[in-house]
Amino acid sequence: MRIGVYGYTDKRPVIYALLKLLHPTGDVALFSNHRHYKRLLTDKSSHGHMANIMVCISDSPPMEHMREHGYKDDDFEHIVFDLQDHIVAPLDMVFYVKSFAPDDKEQAILEQLNDPQLIKFTYDGKREKGAWHIVPQPLLWKRIEQIETYRILAPIPAKELNKNLALTMAASLGLKNKVALKLLNRRWKE
Repeated sequence: MRIGVYGYTDKRPVIYALLKLLHPTGDVALFSNHRHYKRLLTDKSSHGHMANIMVCISDSPPMEHMREHGYKDDDFEHIVFDLQDHIVAPLDMVFYVKSFAPDDKEQAILEQLNDPQLIKFTYDGKREKGAWHIVPQPLLWKRIEQIETYRILAPIPAKELNKNLALTMAASLGLKNKVALKLLNRRWKE
């Protein structure tokens, strides 16, 4: 499954939840230009593994980066693309992570995406119709720091995100909704 996570905000809570759900179901690759993901790797390099998750960080377009390292789509059961400036096609699923109203450049890229699921960081308490809401509380960012410091995919403390992610992805992963939610909420096991 090829999954795109698009947005001009910090998408790590969503991506870490996705990785947590995907990793028990097969080999996973994460392609991004976000340098924070280096913290998942023991040597802090731009390319490596955390359990069965390959992490590649590069400013090159993701598909170009895959070819440079000799990977093909079928080398992984799941590929997660952290998208910002490059669109990857085709994608089986797209999530758009939003904090505030998109600027013109972000809006132009959004128009190229095929009906993304909106996930909104709700800083102002205002809910947006059709969106999954994440309240960016200190506990959420503390968990992100723990994940990167200890290199463990701990549960993301965002009930609405976890519930909706489980409901949305369970069937595609061949799981029951309850099992998918359990995977998102369990402790890290390599």
